[in-house]
Amino acid sequence: MQRLTIAGPGSSEIIIKKSRFITSLARVTTNDEAEAFVAQVRAENKKANHNVWAARIAWPVAVERASDDGEPSGTAGAPTLRGLTSHDLSNVVAVTTRYFGGIKLGASGLIRAYTSGVTEAIRKVGLVELQQQDELLVTCDYSSYQPLLNKLREQNVTPDDSDFTSAVTLHLFLTAEQLAPVKTLATELTSGQATFAQGGSRTAEVPVPVN
Repeated sequence: MQRLTIAGPGSSEIIIKKSRFITSLARVTTNDEAEAFVAQVRAENKKANHNVWAARIAWPVAVERASDDGEPSGTAGAPTLRGLTSHDLSNVVAVTTRYFGGIKLGASGLIRAYTSGVTEAIRKVGLVELQQQDELLVTCDYSSYQPLLNKLREQNVTPDDSDFTSAVTLHLFLTAEQLAPVKTLATELTSGQATFAQGGSRTAEVPVPVN
């Protein structure tokens, strides 16, 4: 399962017919964290007319919430939530603060405004995929080291570190899909002389383009 979320917290602002729409994004892992962030944004914008918000949490999604915060039903919270779901994001909360500019936008105008607000904020902060990676230790002789390194780089695999002793040990963090092909590559390139050991594991944040 692909796990996508925002690269980090941030905010952006758009102005539509004199109304200011300020969308703030944060990463969260629980419903309580989402509510705390909403409360924080609300406290920082006490004079705002509305603080519309939506949140999605966990993979697969266990919590999915949205609030219109006084805007006409379905015109604010739902579009904000769709902005998150359209990018398949989770572990994220979005709050769009509106300062009314005196010109009514109508239902369709509000939907477009709140959709644009969250979309623009997502583009600004960027997205990452959270990848579970396991460490593979590959040991080879010095004559095989550079050719193996070059082939790995062709596969977009770069060692996190290398130990140079009587032999060379490469520390590779790989996804489950990469493990078998990398072992095959190292075995073939070293004529079966490479040895393998399992190391630790980590969750890596890999940038992905925003569509």
